[in-house]
Amino acid sequence: MNRRIKAVLRKEFRSEMRTKNGLATTTLFGVFTVITISMATFDLKISPQLASGLLSVSLLFAAIVALPRTMIVEEEQGTGDLLRLVAKPEDVFWGKALYNLFFMLVTGIILTVLFLGFTGTPLAKPWLYGVCLLGSCCAFTGAVTLCGALVAQASNRTALVGVLSVPLLLPLTFLAVSGLRVAFDMKGGFNVTNGVIAGFGLVCYGFASLAGGPYLFSAVWKR
Repeated sequence: MNRRIKAVLRKEFRSEMRTKNGLATTTLFGVFTVITISMATFDLKISPQLASGLLSVSLLFAAIVALPRTMIVEEEQGTGDLLRLVAKPEDVFWGKALYNLFFMLVTGIILTVLFLGFTGTPLAKPWLYGVCLLGSCCAFTGAVTLCGALVAQASNRTALVGVLSVPLLLPLTFLAVSGLRVAFDMKGGFNVTNGVIAGFGLVCYGFASLAGGPYLFSAVWKR
């Protein structure tokens, strides 16, 4: 990791610690989401299919709500041109993507703890759950960070992020549901191989999007 990537990453952490907008928004979103789910399923036994769907959708909306801010805020605060002068596009992408990945992993862990705690849903295969969570976070990070860069200079940037992100994220959500329902399955009713394929498919997509992201980012983040 070169010094420019470290500088961008350090800038993102310092900005978050100063404003706490993303952390507060995501934490409140996670708390209210899980509380609403636990109230709706009170005295009900949540099936693996339902648990995987609820958790995957929670991760999806958390990514759409929180991750684009790292790109959009540069244009809102007028710091985008300065960032273009002092850093290469690929360094900016990696710095912001690494911050978003860290943020998404923290969000995923918080949602997991709250979801399992409030709903009492057992976790049959923690290792598969970890693979699916890591893959989902990597894939969502790569896709949403790039979409945030595409719409950063548009007038309706907040609305456009969702429009661009959803078609990319829906197939990933399908993979996440396929893997997580096996991770939640205590009775062995689902094929473990399919869950493993879905989990590693998410990981591969995540690494591919993060590896190819800097090249695509360079085309839209012009000096």
